[in-house]
Amino acid sequence: MKVLHTADWHLGQKFHDKERYDEHQAFLDWLLTTIREQSVDLLLISGDIFDIGNPPNRAIEQYYNFLAKFLQETPCQHAIITGGNHDSIYSLNAPKDLLKFMKLHIIGGATDNLEDEIVEIKDKNGNIEAVVCAVPFLRDKDINYNKASLSQAEREKHILDSITLHYQELAKIVEERGYPNLQVPLIAMGHLFAQGGRHSEEEETSEGEKNIYIGNLGKIPAEAFPETFHYVALGHLHRSQKVGGKDHIRYSGSPIPLSFSERKDEKSVLLIEFEKSEIKFIKKILVPQTVHKRLIRFEGTLEQVCKAIKNFETEQETWVEVLVRLEKYNPHAKAIIEEAAAQNPKIQIIRSIALSVHSSRDDWAKIYEHQNLSELSVEEVFLERCKKENYVAKEIDDDLLPLFRQLIQGFEENG
Repeated sequence: MKVLHTADWHLGQKFHDKERYDEHQAFLDWLLTTIREQSVDLLLISGDIFDIGNPPNRAIEQYYNFLAKFLQETPCQHAIITGGNHDSIYSLNAPKDLLKFMKLHIIGGATDNLEDEIVEIKDKNGNIEAVVCAVPFLRDKDINYNKASLSQAEREKHILDSITLHYQELAKIVEERGYPNLQVPLIAMGHLFAQGGRHSEEEETSEGEKNIYIGNLGKIPAEAFPETFHYVALGHLHRSQKVGGKDHIRYSGSPIPLSFSERKDEKSVLLIEFEKSEIKFIKKILVPQTVHKRLIRFEGTLEQVCKAIKNFETEQETWVEVLVRLEKYNPHAKAIIEEAAAQNPKIQIIRSIALSVHSSRDDWAKIYEHQNLSELSVEEVFLERCKKENYVAKEIDDDLLPLFRQLIQGFEENG
């Protein structure tokens, strides 16, 4: 059996107000071709299908057009799609009963009955070919994370224990049903931040990879996944990587770079071939760089930056971030940079930031704390507002945030 693992599409993303529909469409078309050429039997998409819970109509159209072409134009008969922290449970789950008849299994959020997260993949004769524990992003309500009286260490332990228990209970059901005796692939999915996971080549946090749980909690070790599972298909981190050195626990990474911090990352999907229940190989299939805009950063003095821009040669459309150091304030710096870029029609300055030549590296890092509203999650906007109103951390953690999450949960469940 051949399984293709992908995640973190973030359809509908706006990149500093630039739409990315063409790039996402190029990826989806390439993915369909790859599924055909590799004779994939099962497609796994591990969360963050969309960039926001209420995506633009065009992004929704791209998603359903892909599913239609997947069914009509590829030999692959099965797909499992789980929700991520950016996805709306309600939106993903809305058509799930209809899509299930087409062998497209949608698990937008944690289910009331844990057994509903277990998906049997069957051949035309009804024989089980694989079993997938399709675990979506586990929200606070799913792990009973509302313990106001807990210390930071206790909260961290509670989140870790709850998520670990979720996978242990699924593994127990899998074993009780006798699936290991069938000698078929037993796969788990997840959307979480694994311990030791790397954000990007330069260890900068991408806009889509914010800490899922408040206070930098919830980093899950490789040992949390029971040995019952032959492969664990993860989403959330945008860089393709193994977890804890385990070859069978992996992030596929995002298919296109979603921030300048990902500009050096190779983008890929993962192809896993099984012989019965054993992995024969795991192959990283690189997404062609021509699928997406090239992202690049120029850093230095105004003179150095302008020279680098003028000397930069490319035939590919390139989005540029400029970090320029100035001896003193120069109101014309931005215009000078844009004039240098105007000489190359393939270059577009997306973001330019000026700091003093005396600024420390920490000062440069702080520029990433100031983001557009569109780059923040709903919860992050709420937290920023609380800080501006001078609420202390304990008030936010103990009182305000639990109430806010209840409101959001009610909104998502009721549409």
